[in-house]
Amino acid sequence: MAGLKKERVVLVNPPNKKIVLRDMYSSTISKGNYNWPCTDLLVISGHLKGFFEVKLLDANTLGLSQRETIDIIESFQPVGICFAFGNSVKDEDYSFVKSLKKRMPDVRNIGTGGLLYHNGEKELIRHSYVDACLLSFVTTDIVKYLSEDFHEINNIIYRDNDKIVRAPIKYPENGYSFPVPLHEQLPLREYRLSHGFATPLTSVVTSFGCPGKCRFCVSENIDFRYRDPGDVLDELAVVKELGIKEVFFRDTLFCANKKQGYAVMRGMIEKGLTFSWVADTSASILNRETVELMKESGCHALHIGVESASSQTLKEYKKNTDLARIKEAFSLCKEYGIRTVGYFVLGLPGETAADVRRTIDFAIELDCSYASFNIPLPIIGSSLREDAIENKWLAVSNDDKYDGSTVPVMETEQLSSNDIIMLQSLAYKMFYFRLAYIIKTLLSPRNFYQMKMTAIEFLLLLKNKIMSLL
Repeated sequence: MAGLKKERVVLVNPPNKKIVLRDMYSSTISKGNYNWPCTDLLVISGHLKGFFEVKLLDANTLGLSQRETIDIIESFQPVGICFAFGNSVKDEDYSFVKSLKKRMPDVRNIGTGGLLYHNGEKELIRHSYVDACLLSFVTTDIVKYLSEDFHEINNIIYRDNDKIVRAPIKYPENGYSFPVPLHEQLPLREYRLSHGFATPLTSVVTSFGCPGKCRFCVSENIDFRYRDPGDVLDELAVVKELGIKEVFFRDTLFCANKKQGYAVMRGMIEKGLTFSWVADTSASILNRETVELMKESGCHALHIGVESASSQTLKEYKKNTDLARIKEAFSLCKEYGIRTVGYFVLGLPGETAADVRRTIDFAIELDCSYASFNIPLPIIGSSLREDAIENKWLAVSNDDKYDGSTVPVMETEQLSSNDIIMLQSLAYKMFYFRLAYIIKTLLSPRNFYQMKMTAIEFLLLLKNKIMSLL
């Protein structure tokens, strides 16, 4: 006797004319040609696939219009829709969900994203066409929600007739696991990193939340939990079978738990899971043993949060590192042939123009392979936002719609919005338009793919960050 046909669920990364990176409770508009899969939706696909027939639709990467996306979703006849949501494009995302609800009023929807995590009740009150907010994509609560089983449900804010119910947040235990996500449903050859080594590319997560408590970060109030190393390796084995050549470990801090991180990397070596890979991490994690193991297991680039050259700023914002440790981490990466992307925040409250200039000089001294100079953002859920409200630093009315490296939404006693814009422009010019840097970058690509990506990103940088501010 044939089994019962499963009900259908769609997971959608909404359409947009720009490349929008929506995952891990943050969002930004790609400033270049880089793009990667939405980690939240990937993990959710693993949870749902045993209970529903799942369609994973990255409308943004596929370049679909809003109408085309809704047509595809409607033709699938789902009972539920989970959508990724980005603060930086919230008006467009809400427009999409509103149109979706108008076309399919009886289909239950649920969103995942930073604003929905930190401000869920208010967002549901403001937007009647949003049915629920997901507070954890690494637990199975979304299965219960889409199955309309609300008994002992956690990690969801949802509508119950005229009431809005906030279920408790309950994090998984360390060593959590989930079924292998549906990587094969994504347009894997369309994803790329500026400093990438190969394609196809996908995202894999080995932990949730962050052990650090940086006061400006969206992950400040999300507890850290790490995934079972064997579960990660099982997923990587499937990723290899799919012919994927590059992995972006989307953890907030990869190898934050050394025992788990080492088990993953050693397992990759032992099992022959030889990808080139990239990850976000911290200078506080990077000692010689760790960097050596990273390199041996396939790492070719690391994203490292530096933020500032001011020791006072690092202390004030709880970076849990110091300038000497940062210098040592970048030096070790250079020694082992691992490229580095330094992340900097220009003009955090309390900093002066002179402090920002020292940060720019520090970026040059560190000899990063690439540098990202960002503007301070008072993200909902962070201590920086509370400080901004208390001190009346917010410079715009619609301050919950913002992007990590465009228009400032704060002004302090030391730096105006215009000051920060000019200092950001100066940072990009001083860092990227040095003759020695240009020569080093042109000589560094190890294959044609890297050469192509370097050329594309340099031209886009010239267009978007430099020429527009001359």
